[in-house]
Amino acid sequence: MKKSSGVALGVLVCSAVLVSGCGKAKKSISEKIAEKAIEMNMKDADGNSAKVDISKGTMTIKTKDGETAVVSGDGASVPADFPKDVYIVKGAKIQMSMKTPDGYMLNMQVEQSAAKLAETYETELKAQGWKQEGSFDMGETRSLSYKKDERQVAIVMGKSDAATTVMITVTDKK
Repeated sequence: MKKSSGVALGVLVCSAVLVSGCGKAKKSISEKIAEKAIEMNMKDADGNSAKVDISKGTMTIKTKDGETAVVSGDGASVPADFPKDVYIVKGAKIQMSMKTPDGYMLNMQVEQSAAKLAETYETELKAQGWKQEGSFDMGETRSLSYKKDERQVAIVMGKSDAATTVMITVTDKK
């Protein structure tokens, strides 16, 4: 899929639509508008428009290059085929999950500090054979990056309200 700022904007818009539109039997006007806006901004490698479907808390974007699925709100969960060697905090509340042809993204809330989470991720990922490539510490915000074979994982943790938000991005360079 073509990388553009329209893609990022589209995902954000659709995430908001998904959360507000969960549980409705028919597509709302805002879902239809969001679908068309994303289709206009997303193209495959040959310039063909994407096919976008927003329904029941899920957004699916299809091009000949692959499929991206985004789930947010109460229906969000860790995808069944998410890599087993990437640690997920037990008891985490998954707020958004995205599966793309190149990997995964999870956004979750946990009841631990970023400092404690960073220590846990360092231990858990190293135990699974991941090699640390970088880290960033700004107190309540931390980020870690690791590599294993052709895969990379990035974890960004930051305080939000009473919990800590954790975003995990896993990419596979095949």
